[in-house]
Amino acid sequence: MSLISKIKGDKAGTVLFLMSFSVILITLGIIQTLLFESLTFFQEVASERGWFSLEFNAEGIFSTSSLAALVLIVCLVFEIASWKDESFISKIPNSMWFPNKYVVNTILVISVLQFIFIKGFLLNIAILFAVLIWRKISGVEMKRQFGGHLEFTNTWRNLLGLFVFISLFDAFTMNYGGAIGEFFLQTTWNPTGSNLSFGVNSLLLTTLQVAFGALIIAVPLGVGTAIYLSEYAHPRLVAIVKPTLEILAGIPSVVYGFFAFIYIGPLVVELGEYAFANGWIDEPPNVMNPINGAIVVGVMILPLIASMSEDALRAVPNELREGSLALGATKIETTFRVMIQASLSGIVASIILALSRAVGETMAVTLAVGTIAVFTSNMFVPAQTMTAYIAQRVGGDLPFGEIGYLTIFAVGLYLFVITLCLNLLGNKVLSAYREAY
Repeated sequence: MSLISKIKGDKAGTVLFLMSFSVILITLGIIQTLLFESLTFFQEVASERGWFSLEFNAEGIFSTSSLAALVLIVCLVFEIASWKDESFISKIPNSMWFPNKYVVNTILVISVLQFIFIKGFLLNIAILFAVLIWRKISGVEMKRQFGGHLEFTNTWRNLLGLFVFISLFDAFTMNYGGAIGEFFLQTTWNPTGSNLSFGVNSLLLTTLQVAFGALIIAVPLGVGTAIYLSEYAHPRLVAIVKPTLEILAGIPSVVYGFFAFIYIGPLVVELGEYAFANGWIDEPPNVMNPINGAIVVGVMILPLIASMSEDALRAVPNELREGSLALGATKIETTFRVMIQASLSGIVASIILALSRAVGETMAVTLAVGTIAVFTSNMFVPAQTMTAYIAQRVGGDLPFGEIGYLTIFAVGLYLFVITLCLNLLGNKVLSAYREAY
C-alpha cells in the first residue's frame, strides 16, 4: 500500500499529523526570524567595531573572580576524587561530613544570605557550589557506609568545569570589545543616540535580580502551601484553596503590574528610605525598582510552584507515609524526611519552571521595575529587564532595519536561549532524579 493510500485511509491521523507539523513550522519560523535578524544586528555592529577583542589582566589574580575559581577548583578536585576513589572520602573524619544538623542548617542559610553581604557574583556562586558539593559527598559517604550502590553522573563536574572557566576568564581579561565581546560581556546598554553601547548584561543582570528575588519569595510560600494541602489540610479546605490558587494564576500580568505600582511600590519606598537614612544604599529609592518587581513576580509564580509541588507530593505512595509513621516518626519528620525526599524531583522541576516563567515575564516587570537600562546593585532604584526592553521598544517608533530595531531580535534570541536552557534543565532534573513506584 502506497503512502498516499495510507493517508487517504486514515483521515484522523492525517489531520493530527498536519496539526503537529504546523506547530513545528510555526516554531521554526519564529526561531528563523530571531536568528536571521540577530545575525544582521551582529554583522552591522561588527562592520564598525569588529567581532571580538579583549585585553589580558595580570592583576586579576587578586580579584574575587580568581578566588571564586580557586574555590571551584577545590570543589572539582573533591568531586573527581570521590568519584575515582571511594576510600578517599573515608580518609576524612566523619565529623566533617556528618556534623550536627543545626550546624548543617546554619551553613545552608549562610550560603544563601552571603549573596546579600558579599560582593562578587562569581564568588557567591562558588561558595554555594562548595556547600552543595559538601552535602552531595556526604550523601555519597552515607550510601557507602550502608553498602548502597553509588551512581555518579557528569552533571556536577561539567557545571564546576564551566564555572571554573568563566571565573578564570573574568579574572584575567578586561576591556572587551567587538560585536560579540560588547554584547555578551559589557554592562552598558544604550542602543540609541550618538554614543551607542550594546552590553546586554545590564538587562540580563536586572532580569536575574527580579527572577531570583521572586524565587526567594515564592519557593517557601509555594512549597509550604503544597505541604499543607497534601499532608495536613482537610479535603473541604483543599477544595477551596486549590481553585483560589487557579484564580491567582489566571489574573492578567498587567493587573499584577498595576497592583505592584500602586500598592507594593510605596511600601518598598518606605523601606528604601529607611535604608538610605542609615547609609545602607547610596541613592534614594524610587517607586519603580527590582524589589517591587521581585515581589509581584513572586506572587505570580506562587501558584505554579504550589500546584506542581502538591501534585508531586500526592504522587508519593501512601505506604511510605504509613511506614514512616509506623516506625515512630512524627508527622513533621515524615513530611520532611520521607515525603519531600521522595517527591524532590517534582518540587525542583516546579522551581526551575517557575524560574523560567519569572525570566520571561513582561508586563508586570515593565510597570513595576522601570524602563531605565542601567544595572546597579541598589535594588531600590529603577532598572529594566530584557522583556521590558522589548516591550518598550516595540511600543515606540522604530524604523525598519535600523540598529535599534535589530536589537529587539538580538535580546529576544538571547532570552529565548536562556528560557530554553532552563526548560531543558527542568527536564533533566525530572529524568535524572524521578522516583518510580
